[in-house]
This record gives sequence, structure tokens and C-alpha cells, in this order.
Amino acid sequence: MKRHIILLALFVFVRIATGQTLLNPGFEQPDTAFASGLHGWRSNRLYETGRDTQTRHSGSSSIYLKSIPGKTFGAFSQMVTLPQSAIVRKYRVSGYIKREAVEQYTGIWINVFEGKNSLFFDNMNARKLNGTVDWTEVATEFFVEETANEIQIGGLLVGQGRVWFDAFNVAEIPVNVEPLADSLRTYLTEALDLIQKNALYRDSVNWPKVRERALLMVSGQTTYTGCYPAIRYALSKLKDNHSFLMDATTSTQWAEPDPEAYKEMPLTTGEILDDKFAYLKMPSVSSGSATMNTYFANQLHNLLDSLDRSRPQGWILDLRGNGGGNCWPMLAGIGPLLGEGVCGYFMVPGGEKPETWFYRKGASGIGKNAITKVSRKPYKLHQKRVPVAVLTGPRTGSSGEVVTVAFCKRPNTRSFGEPTAGLSTGNQNYPLRDGAQILLTTTIYADREGVLYGSKVVPDEVLAPGSDGRDTALEAAKKWLAGLRK
Repeated sequence: MKRHIILLALFVFVRIATGQTLLNPGFEQPDTAFASGLHGWRSNRLYETGRDTQTRHSGSSSIYLKSIPGKTFGAFSQMVTLPQSAIVRKYRVSGYIKREAVEQYTGIWINVFEGKNSLFFDNMNARKLNGTVDWTEVATEFFVEETANEIQIGGLLVGQGRVWFDAFNVAEIPVNVEPLADSLRTYLTEALDLIQKNALYRDSVNWPKVRERALLMVSGQTTYTGCYPAIRYALSKLKDNHSFLMDATTSTQWAEPDPEAYKEMPLTTGEILDDKFAYLKMPSVSSGSATMNTYFANQLHNLLDSLDRSRPQGWILDLRGNGGGNCWPMLAGIGPLLGEGVCGYFMVPGGEKPETWFYRKGASGIGKNAITKVSRKPYKLHQKRVPVAVLTGPRTGSSGEVVTVAFCKRPNTRSFGEPTAGLSTGNQNYPLRDGAQILLTTTIYADREGVLYGSKVVPDEVLAPGSDGRDTALEAAKKWLAGLRK
């Protein structure tokens, strides 16, 4: 039976002012008209950012990002207009980075656009640029299709720490056709074959052109990793916004993390609100480890057990920060609240028989195959079919949307908040010969009544956050639950 691993690493950046060339690449010109405090550079204002005249690689200043408690990432960038071209081009973006106690990673990020459509994105997350390191040059090379008209370039910091950037440079470099080893040609061909055969939107792609470009991109490469950009290019042409390549190192860490990693695993939190309502906040689950996934599901059963002792009038499940990962520990953990039986489907419109998602006796899985199961005695709520309010938002994505859809059409359930991220499609994992995996969108989510989604899941009551900071979705959820008792 196929196993679907559904993940999402989502950063949303606002497109900003466009210029013909990269403005102020050395971060020398201050300008308070820009959010970063430097001419040409915009900031998303999530982390502290600005000009630093004391710490610099060259010239008179650099730009820095410093984390702020409660925020998860910060970034700055600018748009550069590309000249028109009749052929594919290759660019190199480089710069110097100094790191101080970086918890997760930092890097130079780029986003290549054709109008409003992203053709290529990279943020160096796979390079693991963390810790404390003095000034180091980093660079990335990438191909740009002839239809591309803009590149967004900037720096980012994910997690806690501080980082400085200096001496950015953008240059077009020659596209050379060089020999390719048979092993790499076979590797790339196998990857393209499985994408073309299995992708949900495979019929929308000009495959002869994609294959030609992909082979050009790997020209002269000597390692399997050198084929990754070409595979990512092919996946981008599907325009499903969900398929992606997981490199060999990340795939190993996903399946076989450090034995002690479960101790730092984000877990579901909960409390009793207003002495009436049980509130749960479920995070993403970024692991393919059976041990870690069972641990997550066990903890959630324990939490349900603890909160249920207060005999709450209703339950509130907050998925607004759940951006994806692995849906099976989420479903196994929340199962007592979800209810026994089929709770959704992976479907292909007009295709073969859909695959069911289920929760039964502490286990979640597909069809008849359990994937994640609690190791403790499965918990059963004191009250059957308790009322449940589900909170969603734009950061509810992928596997978070699996849980959202699983609660759709559940009796005594209502959703509140904003529409989800729009990644309600199922990814199937296809291993490659070097240990990397292609996570390929092959199906669309459907609820327990067979209603298809495939894009944003719109809650029953659409509520934007209050301008005064009020949590309007949570307030509406409590009001609805309270009204059921009257």
C-alpha cells in the first residue's frame, strides 16, 4: 500500500519594488524610507534589522538580522528586473555571511518570477548554515528560463540568533554544454520518468521541452546532487505548489533522526478555557520516525485524557500554526476526538478507487494498513460525539489540511478563522538511488462524504483577526460552543 508523506516548508514574502540592477549590494547607503534602513532593501519587519557600521566584511557597513522572541524568521530582499531573452540563462548570486549562535539556518534566498508565478526558489536551508562562523562567502547558481522577468534576492534567518550580510553580487554566467556521465543521465531520466508517469498534473507539462532543459541543467555535473536543480525545475513545471525534492541527507534525518530528538519534538499543548472549553493547539510533525510519531500520538492521547477529566462542554482544536509534516501521528493522536472510522480520502478525479484515511482503536492509516499507532491503551472520551470547533488560517497547510478535512462533515463540528494555505493535495514519496526522495503530488483530499478540495479549505465562519488584536476566531468558537448548551 502506498504511503503518503505530506510536508510543507512555507515562507510567504511580499513582492517589492523593482529595479534594473541590484541596488546598494554592499549595504553602504542608509535610507530610512526603506524598512531595512538601507536603500533598495525591504524587510518583512519580523526580526530586528538594520545597518551595522561596526561589523562588516568590506566597505563601511553591512546589514544584520537579529531574532526576536516569539517570531520564527526574518528576511529582507529586493526585486531585480531581468532583460528579455530568447534563450535559457544561468545566474550566480553570491555574498558574505557572518553567523552568531544561529539556531536553525540562514542564507541568501532567491525567487525567480514569470509575472506572478514563481519559476525557481532556493533559500539555502539544505546547507545548514547555523552556529557561529566568521565571514564566509556563499553562492548559488541557477538557471533562468527565457520567460522569467524578475528575480527577488535577499537574506533570511530562521530561528534564534544573529547574522550579518555583505557584498552581494548577481552575475550572468555562460551556459556550457559538457559531457554527462551515463550514471547521472540514468539518474535524471529515472526521476523525470516517475514524475511524468505519476504526477497529478502531468498532462499540463510540455515534457519534451522540460527534458531538454533538464539535461542542459546537469551538463558537466559529476554527482547526483548536481542533478537536484534539474529535478526541482521539472517539479516546478507541474505548478501544484506542493511537489518537492528531499535531498539524501534530509531524507535520512527524516527517517532516522537522532535517538534523543523526540525530547525536543514540538507537542500539542492544551488547557481549559473559561472553566468550560478544552483548547488544543496542534503543531506540525516533521518526522518519518515511527518512534517519534508514536511519541507524539501518545502525548496527545495523554493530553485528551487529562483535559477530559474536567468534563468540558466542548473542544477547540487550533490548527492555525500547523504547516504540515506527517499527518499520521496527528490523526492517531487526535483520533478520540475525531471519532472511529473513515475520516477522508486521497482521490484522483476520474481515476482509480480512492484510498481511505481512518482512525481506529488508537491507529491511523490508509485502507486497511495502520501507519501510526499509540503504544498506550487508546483513550476514549467520556462523551461521544462531543462538539468540536476547528480553527484554521493561512498557515494551516498540507498535513494540517489533512486534519482540517478529516473534521469536515463530522457531526457536531464547526470551523472558524481564515482559509487554509491551499495545499490540500496528497504527496507520495518516491525514493531515488542516492537516498533522496521525490515527494510528488498525486491525489486530492476529499472529506468523509467524498467532497473534493485541492485548494484552500474555507471555514464555516470566515473571520479575520481583529484590528485591535482580538482573536475573533477563538471568540466565535467559544460563543458557538456555549450556544449549544442553551
